[in-house]
Amino acid sequence: MGTALQQEILDFAAQFSGGKSKGAGQDDLLGAFGLEGDDANEFLDAFAERYGVDFSGFLWESHYNADEPPGRRRVLPLDVSGKIIPYQPITLELLEKAVLAGRWSYEYPEHTIKTLPFADTLSVWPFVLIAIVFALFWAAFE
Repeated sequence: MGTALQQEILDFAAQFSGGKSKGAGQDDLLGAFGLEGDDANEFLDAFAERYGVDFSGFLWESHYNADEPPGRRRVLPLDVSGKIIPYQPITLELLEKAVLAGRWSYEYPEHTIKTLPFADTLSVWPFVLIAIVFALFWAAFE
């Protein structure tokens, strides 16, 4: 498999996620345990606390989806030519390096961030819908 530390990290991930692994996890630890969005954030917070890793240089949008609809990526890292940078899986090796260094040391390529317009307006729609329903009820009972 890997080093003793990698096995310990894998065991920690299994314990954190309730053991619901979808695969070995060596090449994509978060994917193997179905951790995205808040679940991934909580795992990495717990990992940082347990192993004393500083994640201040970590850019989640380069590694996993936030809590948006499945398959819909709303925050896009773009390379210098404007192409979307694919997700970089978080591997056991990357986490092991972080533990040994005491900090997240992944070197991100030069990039910019693009937020999809739909994501910016998505949170407004429930309020618009409530206002419309309220107005209809108000008109009906006036």
